[in-house]
Amino acid sequence: MAGTVLRIITRLNRGGPLRQLCALVPELRKIGWRGVVVTGRAERHEPDGTTALEAEGVRVIRVRALGRGLDPSADPRAMKAVAALVRHFRPDIVHTHTAKAGLLGRVAAHLANVPAVHTFHGHHFEATWPKDWLAVRAERLLGRYTAAAIALTARQRRDLVVVHRVLPAAKVHVVGPGMDLAAFRARAAVRAGGLPAFDGPRFLWTGRFVPVKAPHLLVEAVARCEQRFHLTMLGRGPLLASTRALIKRRGLSERVACPGSAADVAPWVAQADALVLASRSEGSPLSLVEAMALGTPVIATTVGGVPDMVAHEGEGLWVPPGDASSLAAALERLAGDPALRARLGAAGRVRADACFGGARLARETAAVYAQVIASGRRTGRIPPWRSRSTP
Repeated sequence: MAGTVLRIITRLNRGGPLRQLCALVPELRKIGWRGVVVTGRAERHEPDGTTALEAEGVRVIRVRALGRGLDPSADPRAMKAVAALVRHFRPDIVHTHTAKAGLLGRVAAHLANVPAVHTFHGHHFEATWPKDWLAVRAERLLGRYTAAAIALTARQRRDLVVVHRVLPAAKVHVVGPGMDLAAFRARAAVRAGGLPAFDGPRFLWTGRFVPVKAPHLLVEAVARCEQRFHLTMLGRGPLLASTRALIKRRGLSERVACPGSAADVAPWVAQADALVLASRSEGSPLSLVEAMALGTPVIATTVGGVPDMVAHEGEGLWVPPGDASSLAAALERLAGDPALRARLGAAGRVRADACFGGARLARETAAVYAQVIASGRRTGRIPPWRSRSTP
């Protein structure tokens, strides 16, 4: 089966959802699923990754009014624009990604009688009251407009179905994250630049300098370590200046560097002896897949879908979130054991090839689309002209 998809995502910042789309959309096109991507604006401190998707031959349509968070002045205009695009393209499927796009896109699809599929990229219900309470109830309402949902891990599916009862089990499908592994490895092999020279292991952290990524906690963990290693913290965000100040205050300027962001993290990951993730909350971070694809072991907190992606003592080491002492112990252990780093890295490369490729991602996503369309035809909810439309 093949058809057309109108894909809606709140913003194309250089994060996991963008990297996943760069693999998913071209691979879907190879098996007959065509369409366009609708996106809003990146936040001020975030690099916009629209050109990365366009470089894959994907048509991207910008809705300037679409952005993160509630905005009473812009949200009605964004809703109107998204609804107009759904009516104009008349796709077989509206596929939404991230929270705001999931809200507007699913409502617009419902109004146009188009089945909607939504991907939950993160674990949205881990915040404290009232944020989690409101998110759960909003998703329960949106469940009426959701023909199918995609969870990236079994743990995420359990949260949606059992823990928070957001959607019935029949609607939630597990489709693990994926990316173009061959392209990432090729970039890692030919691009110059990367980590600074250092006489000892070199560790890497990548991400946005925001509280949920816990950059300050990571610096404090390094301060407790006696093993000799260097840490590069790559990225930008509102906590970058305070993180640099903390590094200086703790006397770590020779051990920790914050050079800013990079257009391509591939050469940095390739040169690292380990990738570190210290986050307090995550979905299914593709930074772990990138590390495993290059044979780089990982240290990661047990949040979100991380335990479903990386096995403790298999491809990396687990640490509890918010625990600087445990994080420091893991850093010291990897820094002092090159044989362990080699074993974990080799296992990670095997797992990346087996579980996280782009072709597998497209096949499983297309299977969800086919099931949704078949179900709609049985119930008479999909007008027959829609299967003939093309954006």
